Amino acid sequence: MYNRRRWATVIGLAAALLFNDAQAARADPPPDAPGSPFPDMSVVRNFYTELPPEQFFIPEHYGVWFLTPTGINCGIWDRGGFGCVGAIPGAPPGVDNVAWFNGNRAVHYGWTAAMQFRPGQAQIPLPPRSFVTYNSTTCAVTSDDNTYCEHGAFRLLMTSAGTWLKGWDDATSHFCLSYGSC
Repeated sequence: MYNRRRWATVIGLAAALLFNDAQAARADPPPDAPGSPFPDMSVVRNFYTELPPEQFFIPEHYGVWFLTPTGINCGIWDRGGFGCVGAIPGAPPGVDNVAWFNGNRAVHYGWTAAMQFRPGQAQIPLPPRSFVTYNSTTCAVTSDDNTYCEHGAFRLLMTSAGTWLKGWDDATSHFCLSYGSC
């Protein structure tokens, strides 16, 4: 009798642990630091589906190209530059580019992002709970349709509430919510 109770307890605890782990795997990644809006990339890499970059190549246009869940055109290019063009959440009227290019000090909006933006039009979306890595840049789509890209300290998060930017990692580094808050 004692062994049956003991095994029932062990099986019950094991089932509870499995259930709790399954629930945690479905949760969105927590922010990477207190006050940070950005997801924890270790959670993304461990619990999201990694897709091959070749799946997002388009003829005659260098790089990886994908659509966000809201239809914004995004790309990752040479030396890890990345950006998106379309209706950028929180950007002022007429501003439809946000990008970081190798050598820039920050992810940024506006005409300078537009003039450096590579040509190309994505053909397929990056699905929710998936990511792609190309030239040391990773872009992911969360389960709540947010789009996140990072290349080291350079980060971009587009949500329905606005677009978060992080440019560099020194004393003047800060998070920016939407255009003009930096």
